Amino acid sequence: MTTKLSIQQRFEALDLWHKVGFQFVKAENGYAEIHLPFKKEIENTSGTLHGGIIMMALDNVMGMATMSVGFDNVLTIQMETRFIRQGDEGVQKITGQVIEKTRSTVIVEGRIHNPAGELVALCTATFKGIIEK
Repeated sequence: MTTKLSIQQRFEALDLWHKVGFQFVKAENGYAEIHLPFKKEIENTSGTLHGGIIMMALDNVMGMATMSVGFDNVLTIQMETRFIRQGDEGVQKITGQVIEKTRSTVIVEGRIHNPAGELVALCTATFKGIIEK
């Protein structure tokens, strides 16, 4: 079974995690939270948070939430993202919450909030959970 610490270690071992600037906060009991300080390297041509980075952040945090309910590994099956407003200066708060879990499938909701607490993006996704033997 996956533990909170092993989830953190697995993500923090990725070069991409550090290049983008993600910061682990927690992953337990179907809930995960990470932070992302805004920086020029992850902006789009409008000078705001790039949509691909938003989707990557949501995928990461929802995967962490899925792992926190007992899966050793997860695969994203489906992901739908709605962009509400632009992400900009400051630290973005990204959360994932398990909505429903079956033996091998998990429905998760992800959200990104800007420093003012306004919703930047909302996502729902389906993950396949894997328990390694």
